[in-house]
Amino acid sequence: MTDPDWHRLPPLSTLRAFEATARLRGYSAAARALNVTPAAIAQQVRKLEAHVGATLVRRAGRGLALTEEGRQLGASLTEAFALIARGFDDLQLQKATRGVRVSTTDRFVDAVILPRLGEFWQRHPTLQVSFSPDGNTQPVDLDAFDVVVRGGAPGQTWGDAQVLELLETPMIICGTRDLVRSAAGDLSSVPWIRDSSIGGSVFETMAERAGCDPGTLRLVDPGGAKFELEAAMMGYGLHISPELTVRRQLAEGTLERVNVPLGMTGVYYAIYRAGLVAEPVRHFLDWLQAICAPLSSVDDPPVA
Repeated sequence: MTDPDWHRLPPLSTLRAFEATARLRGYSAAARALNVTPAAIAQQVRKLEAHVGATLVRRAGRGLALTEEGRQLGASLTEAFALIARGFDDLQLQKATRGVRVSTTDRFVDAVILPRLGEFWQRHPTLQVSFSPDGNTQPVDLDAFDVVVRGGAPGQTWGDAQVLELLETPMIICGTRDLVRSAAGDLSSVPWIRDSSIGGSVFETMAERAGCDPGTLRLVDPGGAKFELEAAMMGYGLHISPELTVRRQLAEGTLERVNVPLGMTGVYYAIYRAGLVAEPVRHFLDWLQAICAPLSSVDDPPVA
């Protein structure tokens, strides 16, 4: 296909006005279709005639008739605009079929989204939402996903993307009751499970705030965020975690909170593309923000 020479083409407004005039056989009908005045349509058609150097429309009694050049150009424009419209329709259909694509973390989707996802589908029964538990350390890819949920520090940003703060949660140390009891008075005497999603020196800082030398801790690496929680519940080590993601386990007694304040807060964010937000994405973001608001907490336990 030959690339169009945009410098040779007339303005789109003149093409739209003439296409409607040719298809509907009159300035008045074209004006109603495009929500402008008949005079504005006639002016655009005259501009197009001047641009192409040919008469496209002529008077025929009280109405209008197309010249041969007008019939040829009108047919081509109608076909071209119909092709454009089909392209947009196909795109909208693909978006509707695809639904909302969400990248999140194993722990967040388990603790927050899945327990209440049925409520979302009750409100939006035809809106599909698919989740990819990519983990907190994976890049934020807004070409592949409509929404990316990540944990981070307060005030964190992601370039030019829009960021919606969902909730705050304190960082805590937890473990099985037996392990917490055996570590009483000396947390460094038992193994620790390092949270692989915590980057930089944050883990070391939190270990120091707990009174431990991070360089001498015995670390257990089960191989991923999902396995870290499972390992903690099996008693393989103490675990530093966002309180939100172990709230259910704490309530059930599967894990117990070590009564040492770390003085650090994590924040979960919804990250999405800047600019106009598609209606399905907005529905999901509004719902996600609503269910997260009552879960937010900055409580830090006092030292016993």
